[in-house]
Amino acid sequence: MGTRGILPNFLIVGAQKCGTTSLHDILSRHPQVQMSEIKEVNFFINPHKYDRGLDYYSTFFNQKENAIAIGESSPGYLCYPEVYNKIKEDLGNIKIVILLRDPIKRAFSQYWDNRRQLNEPLTEVEIIDNYLESEYNPKRKGYFSRGVYYPQVRNYIESFGADYVHVILLEELIKHQQAELHKLYRFLGLDKDKGYQKLPKPSNSSLVWDNPLYKYMLRNPKQNKFLPSKLRRLFFFGRKKRFQYDLPNAPELERLKAFYKPWNQKLEEEFGLDIQTWIS
Repeated sequence: MGTRGILPNFLIVGAQKCGTTSLHDILSRHPQVQMSEIKEVNFFINPHKYDRGLDYYSTFFNQKENAIAIGESSPGYLCYPEVYNKIKEDLGNIKIVILLRDPIKRAFSQYWDNRRQLNEPLTEVEIIDNYLESEYNPKRKGYFSRGVYYPQVRNYIESFGADYVHVILLEELIKHQQAELHKLYRFLGLDKDKGYQKLPKPSNSSLVWDNPLYKYMLRNPKQNKFLPSKLRRLFFFGRKKRFQYDLPNAPELERLKAFYKPWNQKLEEEFGLDIQTWIS
């Protein structure tokens, strides 16, 4: 049997497209924090990794001198069914960090990221028709189910206890950077004066390639289904430029607002989250 190394005492569990990469980077630069060697280890949701056991999991972490907080960031942990039970059973009552964002903006950040990679053949209206569901299914693209945060947050709070779960709203983190980072450092037991006081530049910049073939495929998503995955990279050439997208038109936007309204109300009422800035 191998010798087990260190295991995390906190996890950033999501949500996807809510700033987990930036937070992982910030914490990795704190002298009292040891983050996993790679982001998104996905140990608890990848059967091939999980079946190799905790000894294998420990190989993703190196002991850093003076580190008191050891963690990793895998956004899929928040929404995958029953994963919180596996984490609790294997790691005990560790600390959990959750990042949330307006679910409509989160959904279309994920959607347009797929569009930019030329692996989404559906339009904005079509993804609403195909994926507007509240229960996350790992076999389907969770554009909208990933943003049904209430049951996801509730599962972690009920499993680990409210004192062990720290929820950050991305909008508040951007607006009040130092204050929100200090709250996080305090939650993790870190010296706030030794950590970053402001966010570094965004880690996941939205960039697209400026060539006619790529631009044609980006504008015509239905063509993507005829493009084998191994050939997509042939379109990724030339100069890159920043890309901005618009949210859906009014009818679709109202449909999404109505979908998220009851779930968001529960977030406010039960967990006291101030989500007034969310369009949904």
